[in-house]
Amino acid sequence: MKKMYELGIAFGGGGTRGYYHAGVLKRLLELGYRPQIVSGTSVGAIVAALYAQGLSTENMLDAFNVLTLKDFLEPRIPKEYLTDSKPVRKILERTLMAKTFEELKIPLKIVTTCLESSKEVVFEKGPLIDAIIASCSVPVVFPPVRIQGKHYVDGGVIRNVPVYPIRKECKKVLAVNLFPVSENEVEYSRSMKHIAERCVTMLFNAGASYDLSLADMVIQDIEMAGYSTYDFKHREEMFKLGYNASALKLLDKIG
Repeated sequence: MKKMYELGIAFGGGGTRGYYHAGVLKRLLELGYRPQIVSGTSVGAIVAALYAQGLSTENMLDAFNVLTLKDFLEPRIPKEYLTDSKPVRKILERTLMAKTFEELKIPLKIVTTCLESSKEVVFEKGPLIDAIIASCSVPVVFPPVRIQGKHYVDGGVIRNVPVYPIRKECKKVLAVNLFPVSENEVEYSRSMKHIAERCVTMLFNAGASYDLSLADMVIQDIEMAGYSTYDFKHREEMFKLGYNASALKLLDKIG
């Protein structure tokens, strides 16, 4: 029988919106909520892995605050993808002491999508960084990651908030969603970036509904819908929004 953990957290995908994750995590730890298992998709996989390694939220922010949009804009002729994930890989290689899942302090599950099988694949053992990068590889934007002969992309294609992979092992599961559904229409912009981002948002929303229904509590704030998934200018605002997330005020109700 699998071990029953008191608390697990599923961190959803959402690019630079992940600063919200850091704010939520910091406040949760201050309140005494320490997950014994974590799961993550895309940027959620990064935050989950850094937590599983034992890093503080301050160290997480220090590691990634050096990134800017310019780091991803190296000139290239598009074929399989628009930009490279090397900047993120370099930070992970420098920041993560653990190179395998087995070296982490707590269990971690990372969700990816296999291009060959069109199925979700959850990594929880073996090499760590390739699995994280694969989970972050938004199709067309970043290159697929080859692992043992197969090619993997962003887990958000199928499961953007990975509650299901840890649900049966936890008494309580918190889900942190970076793509709340906005009731307001968004003005159309004639740009590739706008079209791609809107489509990704709809795709990830659709892929998260089932998992969100499985969580004991969903942590999200509608204000996050106003931020771009490639927004490096509003890190502090997103972090503060996560730290002051409205759902955190209700934590006493889940026990």
